[in-house]
Amino acid sequence: MGKADPTRVRILVVDDEPANVRLLERMLAEAGYRQVKSTTDPRQVLTLYGEFSPDLILLDLMMPHLDGIAVIQQLHIPEDVFLPILVLTADATSEAKKRALEAGAKDFLTKPFDRLEVMLRIQNLLDTRSLYLDLERHNRALEQIIAERTQRLVQSEKVATMGSLLAGVAHELNNPLAIVMGQAHLLRGGAQDPALIQRAEKILAGADRCARIVRNFLALARQQPPERGDVGLNLIVQEAVELLGYDLRTSNVAVVLTLAHDLPVVWADGHQIHQVVVNLVVNAIQAMRPLETPRRLSITTAVEREPARVSIEVADTGPGIPPEVQARIFEPFFTTKPQGEGTGLGLSLCRRTLEEHGGTITVASEVGRGATFRLELPVVARPASTGETVAPVSSPKVAGKTILIVDDEDDLAATLAEALQEDGHEVGIADNGVTALEMLERRTYDLVLSDTKMPRLDGEHFYAEIERRFPQLRRRIVFVTGDILNREKRAFLERTGAPHLLKPFDLPEVRELVRRMLADAATDPRSGGTAGRR
Repeated sequence: MGKADPTRVRILVVDDEPANVRLLERMLAEAGYRQVKSTTDPRQVLTLYGEFSPDLILLDLMMPHLDGIAVIQQLHIPEDVFLPILVLTADATSEAKKRALEAGAKDFLTKPFDRLEVMLRIQNLLDTRSLYLDLERHNRALEQIIAERTQRLVQSEKVATMGSLLAGVAHELNNPLAIVMGQAHLLRGGAQDPALIQRAEKILAGADRCARIVRNFLALARQQPPERGDVGLNLIVQEAVELLGYDLRTSNVAVVLTLAHDLPVVWADGHQIHQVVVNLVVNAIQAMRPLETPRRLSITTAVEREPARVSIEVADTGPGIPPEVQARIFEPFFTTKPQGEGTGLGLSLCRRTLEEHGGTITVASEVGRGATFRLELPVVARPASTGETVAPVSSPKVAGKTILIVDDEDDLAATLAEALQEDGHEVGIADNGVTALEMLERRTYDLVLSDTKMPRLDGEHFYAEIERRFPQLRRRIVFVTGDILNREKRAFLERTGAPHLLKPFDLPEVRELVRRMLADAATDPRSGGTAGRR
């Protein structure tokens, strides 16, 4: 994932000089590119583009009949389609570069060009396109899966079913998301071209958005005790709307957010408040869906100074709520939905959550004029016993160590390996616990990074064998998991006390944890030095 296969890449070469075309064709063939079409007549480009569907275009800037700028404009490439165009020209002026890049070119090389530089630029552009296409595919799959799962969850309102479904979604999505984010980090770290760095950052931003959607989705099925912390209500609102973005779009609901900039943080359980807002937004969507009139959802946050309280209002343009229903709407098991479509627990749980936080939830509605739900929470100080958050101190660099990566996702393992090799470590890879134990029997490893869910021998049983056969490695194993909703998995991680990373993760996070573990192992006499067998 993220690396373009030269044998599958289609490249279109456009240059009015036959000698230049032959030179480029020979260079591409020597680099393994087999699907290359070329033309010396720029008037043929539009037809070739439609027939050949190239992954990259090498384009001369100064040509008769149509120059390179005109060719780009003629193609009408949509903004959301990343088709790299590498302009090759003898015109080295800033104006020429500016015109080409503004027209849609992705990179620029001046003739005569260096062969190595051309091939590196081509490979970088193709790798970026491959990452972009991977991210697009994962985005589409993510939206489809979340839409299907959300509909089922809203209808069932059963927490147990929700947890099971979401654990599966998280595991299936977090692996490819971790690969996309890791490859984008590597691309950004190794790039010199500012345009390529910016492209990698855009890919990272898109992948991070997907990761936030997954995390928000998982919050709905959290099976843990309440955890209070500093919570920003504006972020809670934005995450809830982002989570339900597909439902809102497909239901043609316009969303208007009016978020106060001076909103103080509140001491609350962010996951519980998130669930309340999601519940209210889902109810609003369902209320408006049968109506033909314009559908609008308005969410407003505000602060009141006396007494110090913050509020969220969720207003819809639905059919409204009759007075007799308003009187009972927060009662447990009261529902106006058809049998089998709701339990009547949603709004009662919302009220209980607000009351546990010292807040309130109320509704105002007139039949035919929509409904407005208002949440209020007190602004209270952080309890003194919680202490202050201490910024983590970066660990000293440790290089020249041996690390074993155990993961059945080949691309993810390769991404981790590449990052750790760049830090100066020797890395081995095993796709399951059985193979990993065989590798530990044969040689020494200073640290192990292991997935928890694998075929043949999973992470839990792998750790049991580590304890039995290589006890000195117990303090030098890091687990990587995308399945944290599983209660048994959480209990296992707590029992071992081993550090763990949640997928998808940032490579800097992985590198920092590895540095810290290796530094601690070097100074901790209990670690027993290196582990494994010579």
